[in-house]
Amino acid sequence: MTVPLFLLSGLLGLVAVILAIPAALFCLEIAAAHRPRSRPSPLPPSRDRRSLAVVVPAHDEERHLGATLDSVRAQLLPDDRLVVVADNCTDRTAEVAAAAGAEVVVRQNPFARGKGYAMDAGIRHLQAAAPHVVVFVDADCHLGTGALDALAGQALAHGRPVQARYLCLAPPGARPGLKVAEFAFFVKNALRPRGLAALGLPCQLTGSGMAFPWPIIAQARLDSGEIVEDLKLGLDCALAGHAPMLCDAALVTSRFPTAQPAVASQRERWQRGHLGQIRTALPQLITGLRRGDRACVAQMLDAMVPPLTLLLLANAALVAIAAAAAVAGASPVPFAIGAASAASLMVAIVAGWRLADAEGHGGGGPRALMAYLAGNAVLYQRLLARTPVAWTRTDRSGTP
Repeated sequence: MTVPLFLLSGLLGLVAVILAIPAALFCLEIAAAHRPRSRPSPLPPSRDRRSLAVVVPAHDEERHLGATLDSVRAQLLPDDRLVVVADNCTDRTAEVAAAAGAEVVVRQNPFARGKGYAMDAGIRHLQAAAPHVVVFVDADCHLGTGALDALAGQALAHGRPVQARYLCLAPPGARPGLKVAEFAFFVKNALRPRGLAALGLPCQLTGSGMAFPWPIIAQARLDSGEIVEDLKLGLDCALAGHAPMLCDAALVTSRFPTAQPAVASQRERWQRGHLGQIRTALPQLITGLRRGDRACVAQMLDAMVPPLTLLLLANAALVAIAAAAAVAGASPVPFAIGAASAASLMVAIVAGWRLADAEGHGGGGPRALMAYLAGNAVLYQRLLARTPVAWTRTDRSGTP
């Protein structure tokens, strides 16, 4: 083997190992999610739990806010509080919230936009009479039966942040592509957290249905324009020794927008933010390793798993390049590692699809899945451009 081929083999081998680590973790999470478990059942309303406050960050949400607040109020006890932060609104969000009986915080600062700032405003509003637990719910969500009781009880019992099973559903009659997006959301927000929970490990915070004991959230830094503020908050909590955990019994749902530009914009924002947080998680992973903090290390590793489409595309590219290099005389080991990773990912996806289909989230079909993967491939080409992205509200004008 010549020196150039030796160096190429080493480089491809390094890339193969780097890609194999998140692929192995993803497969482990899906495998663990198959463990027999007691299906979470809605909890009966509790009349003796400690007080909580529900904070709803809202930016121009007058259309959907009323239904969300009705869903929340049905589960509140007399001592609970409902706070809506009308953040940089240009519509009647504040009026809708007030009419529903919520405490309304109006925030206007066009130079500091984003959900994180609204969450921070809600916490500052609560400081004078702090509740025992704070639950964040997005303004377009619906709470499943007993969700607040389950979240509050688990957060107080364990003294840790708790994440509900937050799912985004395709509207009735939606095109197959949205059904695939629902499946991908289910894998990310339900199957992978379940697998981690089965292994006794923490999960990520996923945006809505997040519950915190007051001492933890009061110390968290929320006032940022991060486009994936939930993921950042979860990593910060893990680094502080309060790794989040899944509450599978608490269900929170929302619906994808039906307008294709809105779906594409939402997906691009999530993917760009996720990739940005991977860079942030690396030094935090090193910190966790130095401390010997198992929960922190596990959460940072999970956060560093790239979006599934990107991981598949990267492995496919590696296999193609490594195969050509092996034919030219380079080591076949990188090809073998890449092929094994790609095959394992495909098996895990099929296994995840079967689990999702059993719970009504596996629609779309193979053709829709291929179209979804192709669309994401185009998206990643755009993400290579180093364009700053600020937080933007998803257009839900077509959402039922």
